[in-house]
Amino acid sequence: MGSMLIKAERIFDGQSDQVLEHAYVLVNGGLIEAIGPQSELDGSTGKFAQEIDLGSNVTLMPGLINMHTHMSFSGSATVFADHQTESHEMKLIRSVENLKMALRTGVTTVRDCGTLNGIAFPMREAVENGIFQAPRVIASGQGITITGGHLWFCGVEADDEAGVRRAVRSQVKAGADFIKAFATGGNTTPRTNSLAAQYSEAEMCAITEEAQRLNVHVAAHAHGTPGVRNSIRAKVTTIEHCSFMTAAGVGYEPDEVRMIADAGLYVCPTIFQGRGKYLDREQAKESAEVAHFFDLRDQRFTLVRRLVEDGVQIVSGSDSGVGYNSFDDYPGDLVLATEGTDLSPLYMLKTATSIAAEATGTQRFGDTRTRQSRRPVRRARQSATRYPGLDPTPAGGVARSGYRLTACLAMVMLDRAFFS
Repeated sequence: MGSMLIKAERIFDGQSDQVLEHAYVLVNGGLIEAIGPQSELDGSTGKFAQEIDLGSNVTLMPGLINMHTHMSFSGSATVFADHQTESHEMKLIRSVENLKMALRTGVTTVRDCGTLNGIAFPMREAVENGIFQAPRVIASGQGITITGGHLWFCGVEADDEAGVRRAVRSQVKAGADFIKAFATGGNTTPRTNSLAAQYSEAEMCAITEEAQRLNVHVAAHAHGTPGVRNSIRAKVTTIEHCSFMTAAGVGYEPDEVRMIADAGLYVCPTIFQGRGKYLDREQAKESAEVAHFFDLRDQRFTLVRRLVEDGVQIVSGSDSGVGYNSFDDYPGDLVLATEGTDLSPLYMLKTATSIAAEATGTQRFGDTRTRQSRRPVRRARQSATRYPGLDPTPAGGVARSGYRLTACLAMVMLDRAFFS
């Protein structure tokens, strides 16, 4: 494979605090060799096997990582019923279509957080072997939950310390890239309690101890404060949702948040549009249910903003597949999260690129390293997403370690308001 030069009006490398104007990416042998300003190319025209000029008003950037998906879920209002009535073959077909839908929106990696082993792992292998084009899949397979607990219908049920250790071993044996543990109940599964802990601190610690022994990370689903607290003390890698939810709504526990930040745990708050795609705030004046929806969403925005201000590393994932949540919603979910939290657009992009890549803990992005913008990036795997009209907005947030670009080229349209 020969060299390929790609030029764009702007390039965002996934980690810098600004975009690079009038820039280029040099790809050689399928690996990104250098990123820099086009002024460095003087006298080099015609030296490359292929040259692509994306033209004006275009920004080239790393493919997005969606850190929380359920590939076989329907995204309808009846996810649980759909999963119970659909055949295994139908779930496979839906998984293929969901992944292809994600790719069309610029997502080049999904971290799947709870799908039947017999679907999740074959999907991962099919993508890796080039059987169909889709985002790279990092899969937990079946999550670990109590008997009758959240997502029992696509999980491994385990009820004590010995049981959860056995479940971790079984999932790693089956091929899990990481372990998904359900520290609380959830909204998708009937007759579970999202406010209460499903596992004790000792049981959560047993999960992480066994996972660490086997060199895999743990993602803990946790809505209610007791489950969040047990996840923190067990030192999971990522806390999914992390709502600090109580009967009164979304809470905030400064001492617990300090522990998250000090331990270097990541939080994936799973902000997504959901029913909000079909609602507006004017309806809230006439409907207490709609008013509650927007109030709860605003509480989540405030929580995420405070987490970042208090030093917690956020990664973006949308919970694709759950109710009213389609796999092509993710770019809009990032827009919503940016506008709702008032965080920097470039920081939010980092949470869906470089910070997310770091949090996966896999080698699929290559080695990471701290680097200055414009320094050549050696042996980075090729991937980029092309966005028209990304304004060079100054960004807050924290610069992270280097991001290895991944997978394939994709072109998507994204709301300009996200970047302005």
